[in-house]
Amino acid sequence: MYRQGAAMKFKKTNKGATSSINITPLVDVVFILLIFFAVSTTFFYAGAIKVELPKAATTMENQSNEMVRVVVTKDNMLYIGDTQVKEADLESALKNARDTAQNASLVIEADTNSLHGIVVRVIDAGKLAGFEKFAIATEEPVKK
Repeated sequence: MYRQGAAMKFKKTNKGATSSINITPLVDVVFILLIFFAVSTTFFYAGAIKVELPKAATTMENQSNEMVRVVVTKDNMLYIGDTQVKEADLESALKNARDTAQNASLVIEADTNSLHGIVVRVIDAGKLAGFEKFAIATEEPVKK
């Protein structure tokens, strides 16, 4: 029976056991995020169309973040971005690109072996399309 005023004794059953949070899954997630960001930030978009750019000792920084790329391949094929364009349709395609990016620069990536005349026609079509800023992409020469 129960006696009034008697104290009850409680025994501790888990000696030395402590409660803790397992942080292993947290560390795994952090490492996966670190790897994801490290890999995704190292990609450099050099264009899907392979051209051998001429080399120049000086470079000019692009003033505008927006740019419209025109690529002239060694076979004198024209591309705006990754889309092939016929020379007859170049001016209208550049006007469409100009409408979507008002302050864009026209960047011409012409292969070293492309004809000079087609590059001049690209510049002329760019002027007629309303572009005011032009740049010709080059590569820095290998320093010895």
